[in-house]
Amino acid sequence: MSNKSKFLIILYVLIMAALLVVVYAIPKLTGALKTTVVVEYGALQVTDDVTCYAVRSEQVFLSGTAGTVNYYVSQDTQVRTGVRVMSITAGGGSSDEESPYAEIVSRLGANAVTTNDFTAPYNSCVSYYADGYESTFTPENIQALEHEEVKKIEFDVKNLTRESTRRGEPVYKLCDNSIWYLTTWVDIADSSKYQQGNSVTVRFGETEIPAKVYSIEAEEDKLQVTFETNRYYEDFSLIRKVDVTVVTSDYSGIIIPNESMIAEDSQVGVYVKDKTGEYNFTPIKIITSDGENSVVKVSTFVDEKGKIVETVKIYDEILKHPGKHADRK
Repeated sequence: MSNKSKFLIILYVLIMAALLVVVYAIPKLTGALKTTVVVEYGALQVTDDVTCYAVRSEQVFLSGTAGTVNYYVSQDTQVRTGVRVMSITAGGGSSDEESPYAEIVSRLGANAVTTNDFTAPYNSCVSYYADGYESTFTPENIQALEHEEVKKIEFDVKNLTRESTRRGEPVYKLCDNSIWYLTTWVDIADSSKYQQGNSVTVRFGETEIPAKVYSIEAEEDKLQVTFETNRYYEDFSLIRKVDVTVVTSDYSGIIIPNESMIAEDSQVGVYVKDKTGEYNFTPIKIITSDGENSVVKVSTFVDEKGKIVETVKIYDEILKHPGKHADRK
């Protein structure tokens, strides 16, 4: 085989290799750079895992006498004014040892109520749990609470039920369960999740209760957010510090990745692929976002001028990274 023939064969192989690159590799590379996502209908919840502190209108009652305890009302029972919660039978209750409730009584100070008839002076909910902070975590005192001081507290909620009591020991608590509060501190970065007056859902494990944002107060690099609820929760009268999940928004609509959005002429939108394979800018209206994905209006929305604007539809194919493509074609 002559050198010329060898050269022609090598040249042919090189040309074929180049054609393969053009036919297969370049389209794949272009496709990789222009990845798309098909948008679908779904739901998006924006949540925040926080540590809350229960705030209630409540009073702890101290026994005016020593003796054996007789209970008439069970935990979390709603009672009317004048209902007798318990009674004391003379005998027992004396001891030279320090009372296990001494710290609770000390923290309560003058806010504790001594009773000899053990009746409810007002309509309320009976609880047999106390921690001594009943006069600190009050609705009137919410905004006076300081995060650095509160997080240092080692809460010890004690069960007050027992066979006998000494004079001056706590024996029961009365709570207003018609309305109560949960307060927490969140980072400034999470401030967009909360607006005063907005409805939220508070999850205690598997249990959920509706609430609303009662107040938002700035405290150094934190925000103190307080939730108000009138819903009953079985442990409402005994919890003080509790980890919960707050659902701040829960919406349905088309789910779009935030990375697929781009702003043009002050209008946020996405690039939707049409039947010819071209990408056209389509305005969107965001309902809510969790920072990674957003729920947007479907088919049409009304803009600030009252004009009806056509927007994305279910199963539209949109450009995933519009900022990387100047031509969008």
